[in-house]
Amino acid sequence: MPLLRTLPLVLLDADTYARLWSLLDEGERARANRFMFEANRQEYVAAHGLVRLWLGRLLDRPPAALAFAPITPQGKPGLVDGPPGLDFNLSHTEGLVACAVTLEPDCRVGADVEPGGRHIGADVATAMFAAEELAWLDARPAGRSGPDMVSVWTLKEAYIKALGVGLSLPTDSFAIQPDGPCLIRHDGSMPVGQGCRLWTRDLASGHKAAVAWVGPEGRPAADLVMEEGLADLW
Repeated sequence: MPLLRTLPLVLLDADTYARLWSLLDEGERARANRFMFEANRQEYVAAHGLVRLWLGRLLDRPPAALAFAPITPQGKPGLVDGPPGLDFNLSHTEGLVACAVTLEPDCRVGADVEPGGRHIGADVATAMFAAEELAWLDARPAGRSGPDMVSVWTLKEAYIKALGVGLSLPTDSFAIQPDGPCLIRHDGSMPVGQGCRLWTRDLASGHKAAVAWVGPEGRPAADLVMEEGLADLW
């Protein structure tokens, strides 16, 4: 089953931040220190500390000892010496970080989180969304603006991140139906013999989350399991 763990940054006090910082390796700390703004540094530390704590719990390994390396040419991270079937994906935005995990063989997972009130301009939608998605938006009360835009955006991001192909996949080359939600066209981006399941959630923090699961066709994923915070991970 796919798992989604979220961490609202309002829970990140000085002691918690220091404990997360202590889990990072030398490379992660160097990258964190290169951020110009403290808010971006905190998001990075929270996201990478969260994935270490959570994978450590799920795999019964010391969080600080975990090592990561890219598993796709586009740089999607994976765990060195991870068990077969493990795939995970990080997402962070203003006020929230999240990590999606699947432990099912031959499956992949992607996640995206955004502020629920994020403004995405109609010109951006016209340039980046598929014709089917634009038609769906045009039939909504707010049209090509408002929270419906965020629903489409997060679902598309989650799908791209599950595939691990980054911006090499044109965003109008596949189409998602937010009602459901489901993938209604992929133009070959979905590997042969694979299927996709999507979820979208409105979080208590005011953010919107989307998760995409890609796995063998005919093996439907169990429903998404969501958890929040770090209290049970230390």
